Amino acid sequence: MRHRLVMLSCIAMLFPCLVFAQDGKLRGKVSDRETGDALIGATIVIDGTTLGAAADLNGEYIVLRVAPGTYTVRASYIGYAPVAIGNIRVFAGQTTTLDFQLPPSSVEVGEVNITAERPLVQRNTPNTVRVTTQEDVRALPIRGTQTILALNAGVVRQDGTLYIRGGRAGEVAYFVDGASVTNRLNNSEGVSVIQEAYEELQLQAGGFTADVGGANSAAVMTTVRTGGSKLNFGVDYRTDDFAKSGNEFLGTHSYGFKNLVVNVGGPLEALKMRYFAAGQFNYQRTPAIFLTPFKFENVVTDGFDADSGRALPGPINYEENALNRAWNRNYSVQGTLLSNFFDPLSLKLSGSYSFNKTPSNTGWPANLRRLFNLNRSRDNETDVYFFNLKGTYPINPSTFFEASAAIYNRDFESFDPRFGSDWMKYPDRLANEPFGDTGNWTRRYRGPLVYSTGNGFEFEAPGAPINSYFKNSQRSLQGSLDFVSQVIKNWELKVGGRYETWLMRQFNVGNIASGLELLNGLDGNTPGSFSSEENRRVQWARQAGVNNYGYDVFGNKVDGGVTERDAPKKPIFGSAYAQNKFEYRDLVLNVGLRYEYFDPRARNFNDAQNYLSTDFDQSLDIIKEETLTEGESYDFLLPRLNFSFPVTDKTIFYAQYGKYVQMPSLSNLYVGLITLSRSLSPVTRGNAFLTPVGFLAKPERLTQYEMGFRQALTDNAALTITGFYKDTRDQLQVRKFTDANGNSLFTAYLNEDFGTIKGLEFTFDLRRTKRLSARLNYTLQDARGTGSNPTSSFGVVERQDIGRFPNFINPLDFNQTHRGTILLDYRFGKGDGGQILQGLGAFALLTFNSGHPYTKIKEPESLGQAGPYEFGIRPLNDPRTSFPIEAVNASSTPAVFNIDLTVNKVFYLSRFNLELYANVLNLLNSRNVVNVYPNTGTAEDDGWLNSALAGDFLASLPSDVIRQQYVNFYRAFNLDNRYSYIDATGNDIYSAPRQIRFGIRLEY
Repeated sequence: MRHRLVMLSCIAMLFPCLVFAQDGKLRGKVSDRETGDALIGATIVIDGTTLGAAADLNGEYIVLRVAPGTYTVRASYIGYAPVAIGNIRVFAGQTTTLDFQLPPSSVEVGEVNITAERPLVQRNTPNTVRVTTQEDVRALPIRGTQTILALNAGVVRQDGTLYIRGGRAGEVAYFVDGASVTNRLNNSEGVSVIQEAYEELQLQAGGFTADVGGANSAAVMTTVRTGGSKLNFGVDYRTDDFAKSGNEFLGTHSYGFKNLVVNVGGPLEALKMRYFAAGQFNYQRTPAIFLTPFKFENVVTDGFDADSGRALPGPINYEENALNRAWNRNYSVQGTLLSNFFDPLSLKLSGSYSFNKTPSNTGWPANLRRLFNLNRSRDNETDVYFFNLKGTYPINPSTFFEASAAIYNRDFESFDPRFGSDWMKYPDRLANEPFGDTGNWTRRYRGPLVYSTGNGFEFEAPGAPINSYFKNSQRSLQGSLDFVSQVIKNWELKVGGRYETWLMRQFNVGNIASGLELLNGLDGNTPGSFSSEENRRVQWARQAGVNNYGYDVFGNKVDGGVTERDAPKKPIFGSAYAQNKFEYRDLVLNVGLRYEYFDPRARNFNDAQNYLSTDFDQSLDIIKEETLTEGESYDFLLPRLNFSFPVTDKTIFYAQYGKYVQMPSLSNLYVGLITLSRSLSPVTRGNAFLTPVGFLAKPERLTQYEMGFRQALTDNAALTITGFYKDTRDQLQVRKFTDANGNSLFTAYLNEDFGTIKGLEFTFDLRRTKRLSARLNYTLQDARGTGSNPTSSFGVVERQDIGRFPNFINPLDFNQTHRGTILLDYRFGKGDGGQILQGLGAFALLTFNSGHPYTKIKEPESLGQAGPYEFGIRPLNDPRTSFPIEAVNASSTPAVFNIDLTVNKVFYLSRFNLELYANVLNLLNSRNVVNVYPNTGTAEDDGWLNSALAGDFLASLPSDVIRQQYVNFYRAFNLDNRYSYIDATGNDIYSAPRQIRFGIRLEY
């Protein structure tokens, strides 16, 4: 394996960044309009660029390196009138066919101008590629890349997570202007592009070609706008902030939403440059959730944690659909700079910066626990920047090189705004005394006692200190070199390689107070006694709940040094590919081979089955860092094949086959040495729900097949039907790792899950006809596997101390058998309908799905260690107590139907367009059920208060007053407002309520 690393390192010296060519191609034929004869040598020019071509002996031409966008293309020939065709859309990675028929100059005088219509049928695309342009998103009532992607066939967005064609979460690769922006730590979208900055958003869900990799389910490629030949700018502001929190406006609550976008673009002609920049400010006062109001006054403590009869600091009061101090604020800036100053070398610089800030643990339900101490919340801050420089150099009109260099960086910190990164002061009474809220602290490092009321519901006391701190960072340097050549008229060859290095760090301390008491004693003045500095370090980290890499156990940044125990993680990803594209008339054949290399650099044992005898320090109860070795690296050869051909002049058939591979989220592999030791220690490894050991995880594999056809039904309508089949292998799942005799050693992530997914996708497009345009997407899908996520088997693993488990194929948690979207756009264009109606329009977005699977379970037979307000959802907190009464995922949640609406009016001024609009999300204010309680199958009742155990429990309470208070609290917190369900799962039972946003847009 090491010789491959040397090879990739050498490649990295030649080109220090990851990218793949994202430009499109324009080809066609120029002929005499009267006779049909080829016009040899005719000139083709793309307006606003330096690109063009001359027709060959057959009158055919090819233009490479066309950036995605809309163009006017001109053809001219001596003795003929020139022809200009506008509104020609070129898509990334695709070939656009454009033929010219030139009239003799004796017939036509002057230039002939034609406005093209966007083709309904993609004739040169042999796989499933769905493109959303800037024009497509303008009228959408929704915002954000994830929500827009979810409108496409084959895409499920459930509980805020994307699942594409039955793939698991984290199986999507993200690219911006060709450079990867996938955060490898959790395989998530690392850069979110401002919606007004889209040139095109492209989703490849079915069989991408050999030049694309890094994911098993889909690739999402965003191209950022570049400046045009004229100055243009726009301002867009929308808000729902027309009422105070808890009040209504037009029968709808306000959530304090504000979104401002400013964009500008144009030329710098003296420098042969074009620029584009967009900035966005987004703020929301409170998340949009259904919250039933409740108020309890004159509440006193119940004596569970301290003295009874203490009055709470105030009433327990919540207004409808409103939370205090649950805001979110975001700033982002993106832009591009395109230069032809060094012609023929063209350069494109893309950049992005975003900053997000929100208080921690103030959303529902944590907001309730912290009701009287919300002003002592941690702040969460995230900084992300990304820069990509791409250079393209043509050797000749049919051959060019493309190289790119990019950097991506993300920093996250969760901190006490009072002390910032000086986290040892957080729970220190002396440090907090100047702020005047330490009078009722119980010890030097212990704040005031909680308020326990209603038989064990605990509220934080005012002034209770923050007791944890968290930070992490991920940085990547990426690079690639691509060679593209139109070898002959019908054969395009692309070869290239890429290299990607990462530097990842993490530090979190979960119980600062306990750690400080270990070091300094309960009074802060009695230093602890330790046998050695190493013993002090280990005991501190264990007591304070430290997990660290890239920082030492006290949070200081380190890069290794004498030992590697605290060193940052430095994974490497590399690839190379060869892609052949054959085009003959409308026949397209792509044949490619991709090489993938993964080196996660996760440290491992020499002999994992016998690690206790050689690799574990029994006296310190910790792994011997010096005995660990660098883990295995992996490489794969992946064939890709797809083709398309015309069956008739209105029907295109296409099919594809490919193999794909990706590394699991590296967060599953990376933990600090102390945390890893706890999972492996013979003293603690038997404890329930320890962090699974991840260093044994390997890449996950997929084989995919697809076929379909595109049919033009009329001049204005088309239908696309696609069938797909996916075979997944080596997906992660928690299992017991055993020794040679089959004895369980520890819980680990192993590559033991598999599955099969099959489905049909239908897309109907109606080009604007009598003012109406429409798109209908529908997916019929059956996604089955042995596990829906890497921890699906946690309950079984913790209940049974065995190493091997039988695997059964069942519906996956996120499978939605039926899912669809309907997009209807009705509007009057400029000059249509008179002054009153011109520019008036409405856009309706209808979404529906048949629900998702879940498993009905038995009511708990004992209360165990659950708290009084967790009894109804105990199996969700502790899967060891979850006992199915049917086959896994045999039941389904209710069907969901939702309508979003935009109504707008454009005023066409002399040089400006002014637009007024309203977005209505969840027009019907439907309380759609998206999850249910698994023991009752309903959204309204978790079954606890009506269970036999509840009768005995309530009878055991000391008085009727406490008994009634408990029932009232339980109904208000849990049954009406899903407190414990959301706390246990992180997901809501209902969709978001109606939101009405009014906006204004000004464009020049």
